[in-house]
Amino acid sequence: MNLLGHPLLSSFWLIQILDIALITYLVWLLLRAIWGQPVMRVIIAVVLVWGASVLLNAIGFYSIGLITGKLASVIIFALIVIFSQEVRDILTRFGRYLSRIEFLNFRHHQTDDDTMKSVEAILETCNYLKERGYGGLMVLTREENITPYCKDAHDLNDLPVSAKYLEAFLTPPGPYHDGAIIIKGDKIAVARAILPLTLPGADTIALGTRHRAAKGLAERTDAVVVVVSEETGRLRLAFDGKLTGPFSMETLREQLYRLMRFSKKKESR
Repeated sequence: MNLLGHPLLSSFWLIQILDIALITYLVWLLLRAIWGQPVMRVIIAVVLVWGASVLLNAIGFYSIGLITGKLASVIIFALIVIFSQEVRDILTRFGRYLSRIEFLNFRHHQTDDDTMKSVEAILETCNYLKERGYGGLMVLTREENITPYCKDAHDLNDLPVSAKYLEAFLTPPGPYHDGAIIIKGDKIAVARAILPLTLPGADTIALGTRHRAAKGLAERTDAVVVVVSEETGRLRLAFDGKLTGPFSMETLREQLYRLMRFSKKKESR
């Protein structure tokens, strides 16, 4: 059986099927990234305007059809400007995916030993804060630079990480206990960092400021944020745009080891 001059099972039609499947997959990825966001409503409006333009032209209303068609084109370009942050977020997510599969990963940022030291210091600090009813916010950086999202931070000039330092910074009524501690490798980079809050939504109504700040940073960067609740002592993690937990101390250790990509040899120690 021939279709458009080519057998139905020919390489021509196989390529067309693969082409359509690839486009469908890319559209699905885009919709998944923006679903539930304000930009989704605008995109639906653009599709409706474009559909109205096609319908009006089909039934003979050429002038109004031309106007609505041009309007849809203008709105599409305006979307790039109005929702530039959302566009950056989508590109950032794509970059994180490439990072996870180690695409073009030419440099090694930090060793397992450095990060393990930081993780163990954080776990010891979590236990300290939980026992005393204190809250805390500690950030482990990964590939991305999170400096633009840390406001009013106090630079510590790469202070060596240790539980004693973390406990001192996060113990009230000290000057640093309300902000986040940013850790890079085995160094404490800054203290008292003010992080961006996640946008209000149904899943954030019951969250306190610390948890909203943790989720806000996780939505914008690939950092891993450890949160200790002052009210309940619960231990939670924010990463890849999600707030997870609460966790037990052992489960928290397992999660941090996994997220910071320790080798199997390191994990078994």
